[in-house]
Amino acid sequence: MIRMFLAAALASSCVVGCASIATAQGSYPEKSLQLIVPYPAGGAGDVVGRIIAGELETRLGKPVIVLNRPGGGTTIAAKEVANAAPDGYTLLTSSNSTFTLQHAVKENVPYDSGRDFEPIAQTGTLTMVLVTHRDSPIKDVAALVAAAKASPDKLSLASFGVATISHFAGELFKSSAGIKMLHLPYKGSAPAMNDLIGKHIEYHVDTVIAIRPQLEAGTVRPLAVFSAKRSQFLPDVPTLAELGYPNIDLVSWGTVVAPKGIPPAIRDRLASALEEAIASPSVIERFKKVGYEAGFKRYPDWPGFIAKETAEMKELARKGGIKEE
Repeated sequence: MIRMFLAAALASSCVVGCASIATAQGSYPEKSLQLIVPYPAGGAGDVVGRIIAGELETRLGKPVIVLNRPGGGTTIAAKEVANAAPDGYTLLTSSNSTFTLQHAVKENVPYDSGRDFEPIAQTGTLTMVLVTHRDSPIKDVAALVAAAKASPDKLSLASFGVATISHFAGELFKSSAGIKMLHLPYKGSAPAMNDLIGKHIEYHVDTVIAIRPQLEAGTVRPLAVFSAKRSQFLPDVPTLAELGYPNIDLVSWGTVVAPKGIPPAIRDRLASALEEAIASPSVIERFKKVGYEAGFKRYPDWPGFIAKETAEMKELARKGGIKEE
């Protein structure tokens, strides 16, 4: 009798509890959401985040508030989200800078990218470009490689910061080409681009959005892109893979994640809303204005994906001597 009573009580409890959970998930969202952006207001990452927030708000029927949490190389924002309640009301939009590059160069990152987050979906990519100034005697990658091999460490290659995607891309190019070039790190894209235009530096790796205004002004010349396929924004510029470096495919990918443990039904609701948004012609057009190529993708094995890319970036950091500042 006691066993029967306990079984009945547990069954009754499950019915009430499960119904409560189902009701909570079925009525999601019941209040406003917050989307954490790990960059200052006004930049490309912030613009993309605000577009995503607005589209989610339209589709979910509740306000989606953007909170900028810059600092720590994006780790401050990521830690905040990793420690938030996994209820679907706190989200993070960021890139591989947060989820793999940090782990490649730092011993103590305040979160585990593969374990502490639940991916909603990838939202798109930002192409990296190898560029020189308009008056450079080097007209293509073959000539650059030949010059670098003839004079090891005499040529320099700039990035927009130590351990950034720009730095990693430059080291990947040098490693793949078997050349040595001096790394010149800048504190951001703008000062590096200004020095390139002023011919104070010869070669630089930057995002497609950063070079587009200078390309239109005729002050810079793109030599190649780092993506596996040509950029829709630079259709006439070859990929490094096309030029004989098939292992080069490195882009800045963006994604939206939630804290680990978010209920599957809520995760799927968010993913569906995000998929609809990214397929919208207006969103694709707004993304284009900041050089962001829309591309929705779910992650069937997020921990495996993160582990694989982190291992690749750690090896690249080891070969190139990339260390945190």
